Amino acid sequence: MRNFLKTSFAIAVIALFTTISCLPAFAADDKALINGAKAKVGSKVTYTLNLADCTEDVEGLQVYIMYDQNCLKVDEESLTFPKLQGVVSNTGIENTITFNWTDVKNKADFSKKSTLVKMDFEVVKGGSADITYFVAEMYGRDLTYLKSFTFTNDIAVDGKTVIKDDAAMLNTDSEYINRYQGSFTNYDDAKGEKNGKNHKAVIGETQPATNAPTEVTKGQASGGNDITTIITILVIAAIVIAIIIIAVLRRHFNKKDTPKE
Repeated sequence: MRNFLKTSFAIAVIALFTTISCLPAFAADDKALINGAKAKVGSKVTYTLNLADCTEDVEGLQVYIMYDQNCLKVDEESLTFPKLQGVVSNTGIENTITFNWTDVKNKADFSKKSTLVKMDFEVVKGGSADITYFVAEMYGRDLTYLKSFTFTNDIAVDGKTVIKDDAAMLNTDSEYINRYQGSFTNYDDAKGEKNGKNHKAVIGETQPATNAPTEVTKGQASGGNDITTIITILVIAAIVIAIIIIAVLRRHFNKKDTPKE
């Protein structure tokens, strides 16, 4: 009986350590890196795209914000456009948010840095996920695209600013830029043709998809409780296995200890 208890205890310890050894891997999935900012699953990440150095007033624009909805879930009600009135936006596109605006009478002055758009995301899964932008149209007088501008972004995690005035990350994925390319020319340093230096133009092969803002969502982001669920299942599985093994051993030893008639 003493040997049985020792064996049972050893099995339980092995099952426990096996479960614990799995925890660090899952714990790592609890952390995310968003544009270089560290965040945890469940955190609120606030992304702000700023525009500055425009030498003429903006009359119209169409902009796309791309993100990984496996890692981030956008708060649709959080989108704000402090300097623009009557913006039409769409958050229903897979991995993409788009907005457009035009007003020839009430032009927008972005000669000095101002917020173009601000939005909140919830981190729903760990990993590395960047929030990027791509401009299809941005024009001033005579409907010609602007050639002097600077895009920067700010990142806040749970209300605390951790990145400020970084050059905004331009999306260079051909899948996106070929789909959304318009008459505007983007540059890899987030500056314009007239005020950037030693930069490279990022231009898609196709012309703008006029129906892009009405695309429908093709997928849903995963929930933030996946890690907890997996760990719970592992723990329960380890306990069940230990119970089964102990029951088998008990039956074996009971048969062995039963006196023969």
